[in-house]
Amino acid sequence: MWSAEAVLVCALALLGRSAESFPPIQFVGVAPSDVSAQAEAFVRVNDTHIYIITTGSSFQRLQRARDRCGDLDAARKLASMLVHEEVHARSESDEATAYAAQLTTLSSLGAGVGSPLYGDVSRSMRHALARPRADLLRVMIVR
Repeated sequence: MWSAEAVLVCALALLGRSAESFPPIQFVGVAPSDVSAQAEAFVRVNDTHIYIITTGSSFQRLQRARDRCGDLDAARKLASMLVHEEVHARSESDEATAYAAQLTTLSSLGAGVGSPLYGDVSRSMRHALARPRADLLRVMIVR
């Protein structure tokens, strides 16, 4: 099993970026109770950190890959999640803007329109954007 740091390096390498180019990144073992159970990463209002949930499916797949960075789709998903959360952390942007950046990142990493990964993230985006306004406001407060 690969260390959390090694997993993060896989995603950063795909992006061609260093950890220092992002807001501070912290690992958490489980999602806090006020964060969606499906979340794999999150940010909070008035907090510049990106939190990566190490029990999230993409993180776990990459951590358990036989070869270091051996699960390309998991690395792509983690990389795109970092970009998604970076958008929130740097500009407190809405979900539509963050998902657009995530989908653009997936495309640039070779998982564009038509790929299962792109489809999964697109479905997540549609689900997030279809939430009632009160739910979206609650999510933004958690962020």
